[in-house]
Amino acid sequence: MKKTISKRLVWLASAAILATAQVGCEDDGFSAVDNQNPSIALEESLIHWEFSREFRVKGVITDADGIKTINLQNKDLYLNKTIDILDIYGSDVTSYELDYKITPNDTLAYRVESFPILITVEDLVGNINTTTFTAQMDGDFTDPKFTVEPSEVVNVIMPSFTLKFGVSDNVIIKKVVVDFPTLNLKEEIENTSKEYTYAKRIQVGDEYGDYEGVIAAYDAYDNKVEKKIIIRRSELQDYEKMYLCDVAEEDLTKDICGVPMRIDHTGEFEYTAYYYNETAGTGIRFLQQKDTYGPICFGKDPNSDLLTPDPDVAEPIILDKAGVYYKIVFNTKEGIYTATTYTIDEAVDPLHIELGSQKLNVWDDRGKWNAELGEWEDPDNNIIWGEFNIGILSDGEPKDVKDFFKYNPKNKHIIEILNYRISAGPFEFHPHNWQASNWWDYYSWKPEKATETDPEVWKWVGKYKRPDYDVATTSYNNAVEVGNHAKLTIPKPGKYDIIFDIHLGRMKIVPSKEK
Repeated sequence: MKKTISKRLVWLASAAILATAQVGCEDDGFSAVDNQNPSIALEESLIHWEFSREFRVKGVITDADGIKTINLQNKDLYLNKTIDILDIYGSDVTSYELDYKITPNDTLAYRVESFPILITVEDLVGNINTTTFTAQMDGDFTDPKFTVEPSEVVNVIMPSFTLKFGVSDNVIIKKVVVDFPTLNLKEEIENTSKEYTYAKRIQVGDEYGDYEGVIAAYDAYDNKVEKKIIIRRSELQDYEKMYLCDVAEEDLTKDICGVPMRIDHTGEFEYTAYYYNETAGTGIRFLQQKDTYGPICFGKDPNSDLLTPDPDVAEPIILDKAGVYYKIVFNTKEGIYTATTYTIDEAVDPLHIELGSQKLNVWDDRGKWNAELGEWEDPDNNIIWGEFNIGILSDGEPKDVKDFFKYNPKNKHIIEILNYRISAGPFEFHPHNWQASNWWDYYSWKPEKATETDPEVWKWVGKYKRPDYDVATTSYNNAVEVGNHAKLTIPKPGKYDIIFDIHLGRMKIVPSKEK
């Protein structure tokens, strides 16, 4: 197979060729057999396609006089491809199966949405025929997707709640379907844009039970995304997980991890949240689900000093002191909560840092070496000072780390990398200390195994820590598999802020505000 590709070509093209040899007439020149124009029979003359997807120009070309050349042209594709049948196969080819593939680049989208490709065939005696194959870039082969996706089981503790979900498509969301037969709910909603957000108050009633249904979205070509949902009407549960939310509802799905923030389940219907309040006036809520405010959102009841679980009523709890840690204990059954503060100096973490010098107090559990006795002693007071950094360890050894966290100038317990550029795709990492001596085993933080693809709690792993560090005041300790890494997926390349509160054992990765 012979290929000739224009130097200006910005797409991939190749020809798959099958030729059938038949007998024609030939002397010093070429003699006509029927002296008719070549026949071009395309499988399709018009297709509806998408940029960046390969399409094929396919058909059968016949000519009793023998086929000389086939040419395909389109200026927008920088296409001027000639298949020289005579040069490749000789003069005996009277039938040829054309199968030529092309992938229009996305960069052409702003210029043109249709590619008419002129096909010109010449036979050996000079007869010519032309036809046009058109690729119209209005097709849709990509399924819609959820932008806000409800859980498979939606826990409802009130007779009604607001069902919320969001969908999008690369071309158009044509129709959204919500179907819950046992609730006598069936809707088909027409739409004319690429996105749609459903938010409607659903009447469930007082009877406890499971109500099964389906939510779905269709594009113009009936590609669809759908999910089976169980609406579970029950009394208030003692939920294993609860989250602290300090962002607007639309920002709950913009993070890579850490938003909303996992809090501690500390008793029956009791939860304890630790939170560093950087700015006075921060409003917080407590969610049972991660992507939306509803159906369960605990916030301040505007008519009392209690909490309400109704997201349509709940107001944020306002934290009015800046630069302090808050400890908030609340009971979801009784609706009561208390909020107290403690200072940055009163907070603890495994490290002891002199911020000015970036030096670390390392407590060596072997103690000091007593040469006279030939043994280690007094481990609690053995301190080793060393230059210290915490870097992102995504590959290689600690000595290879090049991307380092910096300490927040206002809070010695927070390390961060701001405006950090990350490529789209897998991002596997954990914070690890780096030292020139290549120590491996002093400090690392690893996520719980169950949440490594969406880390909720980071636990300290290492040999040495502050002797007065009390793990009982926070959620994390070193009871975590040493090999755990966060295994994240970055949806699109860009700049991100990676902010890790060592005291809380919580990290968030969010799009950077700096573009």
